[in-house]
Amino acid sequence: MSVSRICILIFCLAMVSGCGGKSGITARAIGCPVGDVDILESRYSREGSTTIWCARCNQKIFRCVSNPDHSHTECRPADSGDACVVER
Repeated sequence: MSVSRICILIFCLAMVSGCGGKSGITARAIGCPVGDVDILESRYSREGSTTIWCARCNQKIFRCVSNPDHSHTECRPADSGDACVVER
C-alpha cells in the first residue's frame, strides 16, 4: 500500500471518528472531548443555518459561530438571547 493511500485512509478514519462535523469542530473550539459534545436543536438549526449552532458539554450550553467552510470556529457560553433550546 502506497504512502498516499495510507494518508487517505487515515484522513477518512479521522472524519468518521468524529474529528470532523459540528461535534468535532465544537469540541476543538471549547476544549471538550468530542464524545461529550451534543449538538442541540435550536432556532438556528430549524432555520437551516450551518454557520451558527448550539451545543452542550458538561451541562454547559455554548453558541458557536463558524465561517462557511468551517475553517474558523468560535464558541462562547450561551445566554438567554441566543435562542439555544435544550432538548428534553
